[in-house]
Amino acid sequence: MDDITSFEIIGMFSEIAAAVSRNSLWLSRLDTISGDGDHGEVISSAFIAMEHQLAALDPSSVTPARVFDMAAETFLKIDSASARLYASAFRRAGSRLPGSHVISEDDFDRAFAAMASGIIDHGQANAPHKNMVDAWKPALKAYEAARDNGRHMADCLTAAADAALAGSEPATDNDPLPFAHPDKVMDAGCASAVLIMRSMRYALQD
Repeated sequence: MDDITSFEIIGMFSEIAAAVSRNSLWLSRLDTISGDGDHGEVISSAFIAMEHQLAALDPSSVTPARVFDMAAETFLKIDSASARLYASAFRRAGSRLPGSHVISEDDFDRAFAAMASGIIDHGQANAPHKNMVDAWKPALKAYEAARDNGRHMADCLTAAADAALAGSEPATDNDPLPFAHPDKVMDAGCASAVLIMRSMRYALQD
């Protein structure tokens, strides 16, 4: 994908909204292990609210940078730590994009790096159990490594999603009751991060 317009970025957010909505119950069940049990509801509600806002827009009337800014504004209205992290991520991504209606893959690379950094800088890995930082940190490293090897954006997103999943998986041993221990079940924030990156890959494939 050489040129990326607001139409593609809006479609990306729509794909994310659909993925997290389909999996919201699963995400909330994961969150009952070490959280409040509402991650699926919170994250899906935020992305769906974002999708509804964008659906009313003419894509040609906004820039990709503005779309990310709108996402940040939507997430800032949600009283949730994960929503605030994504608000920071989207704000940073928007700030790295030019104010044009068409962006390049190189522009998106910078936006992805800024988005991941927004989560990494404001979160804390392994605190006390794995969380979304443990997914985004290896994802960013894998994305940048793939790009340095000359891979296209879609391949970079695939590498990022695969690394996020690997970084999210809990340690395993011979414990017959792994679900009795929070650190042996995938964290809900990690799981939603993987869904988000896979959705980005699907929406922005060539």
